[in-house]
Order: sequence, then structure tokens, then C-alpha cells
Amino acid sequence: MQVASNEQIFAVPLQVEDPADCDFYHTMEVLVHGLVTGQRDVARGVDDYLGNVAFDGQRVLEIGPASGFLTFEMEKRGADVVSVEVTAEHGWDFVPYPAGNLEELFVPRAKHMERLKNSYWFSHAAHQSKAKVYYGDVYNLPATLGQFDIAVMGSVLLHCRDPLRIVEQCGKIARLLIITDIFHPDLEGTPVCRLLPASENFIWHTWWQFSTQFFTQFVGVMGFTTTSNLTHQQYYLGQANTVFTIVAQRSVSKSKSRMSGATRFPVTAPPRSNIKKLLRQMIVGTSFEPLARKIHAAFTRQ
Repeated sequence: MQVASNEQIFAVPLQVEDPADCDFYHTMEVLVHGLVTGQRDVARGVDDYLGNVAFDGQRVLEIGPASGFLTFEMEKRGADVVSVEVTAEHGWDFVPYPAGNLEELFVPRAKHMERLKNSYWFSHAAHQSKAKVYYGDVYNLPATLGQFDIAVMGSVLLHCRDPLRIVEQCGKIARLLIITDIFHPDLEGTPVCRLLPASENFIWHTWWQFSTQFFTQFVGVMGFTTTSNLTHQQYYLGQANTVFTIVAQRSVSKSKSRMSGATRFPVTAPPRSNIKKLLRQMIVGTSFEPLARKIHAAFTRQ
């Protein structure tokens, strides 16, 4: 795999020694420190959450690591992980309610995001992790990140103004996509998403509810084939929720065609033994028998 050539794009690890300076999003076991409790507990169902994909030896792009549970879990399974997180200047895709309603959120939200990043780096040090973090614009990933085997978008797209832009960005640099989000059975059967915020609810942090077909159809447009689409139970704030995980893979032939500049529809030649068999079948009972025998004899002498 191609690896980023400019290591300076990755963040210098923060030195965070006190868990009191952290907001943990994930419930997880932090080495040396012990169990920390967060809003989301993925540990008991992590295999399904990650689509039962093998990570050993894979270079993985992770969108939105939060406290890093998935980062360290994938790393434990043999992955080389690069996570993408928002900058301090752009802490969230706020739903654009009137400014007067949002202003009181900006300062506490910025503080929360700082403490959330602290929880990642606290856990990063405890696990002696080698994972890297890129702080930047997830809608415009730089080419210097390189190419990846897998891109993981776990429970993050519902919070983003333009979720398909993120899927598109990941699809350009990864050969396999894992998309996990909340399952809404009433949306199933049609490739749709539903806007969650309304004038009467002030849901400023979450934009969308998705059908699974919304993503399977879009990744198909990009040349990916959905290889797995499963639902499973995960826990948020102590309550079980049904979640879906979609795994989609770009065909190897299409990937090689783009990289090598080959024709759009590459043709794979059949093995020599198969050609011989076909020629023998041509010889029997055809008006071209003499010519076929000559072709067969010439091919056999090669």
C-alpha cells in the first residue's frame, strides 16, 4: 500500500496524564487505568459493528475516532490505523438553527471536543498505540494521506451535513468501505435519508436518518459491490439500539484498471489448457474440421 510521504500532516501526540481532563465517549478498558464509562458501549458487539472484517496487515482509515475504542481494537487485530478528526476551529457540523439559539452551545461544545481528544490521547499512550491522527477537513482529504485497504465510518455520517461527500472521499482512497449507523426499519426498501432536525425540536448535532439502501446504491454508483449488510444490537447510554453495518468492496479488476491505465473492460485470457480443450471440441462434427485440426496441431507444438 502507498503510505503518506509527508509525516508532518499527522498530529503530534498530546501528553494527557489525568483522566479527569477527559470526556470518554466509549466505554472501554484502558490499560493500566482500568474501565472507563462512556456513552457508547461497542465492546460486546464489536465484531458485528466492524462487519466481521479481518484487519491483520491492513492499512485503515478511520473517520471520527472519538475516544479511540475502534482505533485500538483494530490495531490489536493487526491494523495500521490513521484516524481523521475535526480541528479545534471546526468542532462540529452544527445544524444551522438561528444564531441566537446556537451561541450558548459553542463554548461548552468546544470544551467537550477538547476533552474528547484528550481521552483519545490518554488511551493512546496507555495502549502504547502507533495509530496516527490527521486533524483536518473530512470533506477534502489530502492526497498525502496515501491509499488504504479499509475505510471505517462508524456512527459518524448521521452527524455530518454531507455524508455522501465523506463516503466519496473514502471511496477514492480505500478498496473496502465499512459504514455503520442506526437502523430505521420504516425507511427500508428505498434509497432515502430523512432530515431529523425541525423547527420544533432543536436537534443541532444530528442531521440524518438513513435507509441501508441509501448507502448500498451510492457505493454501487462508485463501483463498489456490497458484500455484507447486517443488523445487530449495540448499546448507547445503556439502551440497546439496532444498528446496521454495510461492507462494500471495489472489484480488483476495476482497481487495477484505474491504476494501470488499462481498458475500461479488461479481458482475462483463459488458461492454455482450456484453449486446448475448446479446440478439441471444435474438431469433432464441424465443417471446419480440417482447419481446426491444423490450428490444434500448431498450438500443441508451441
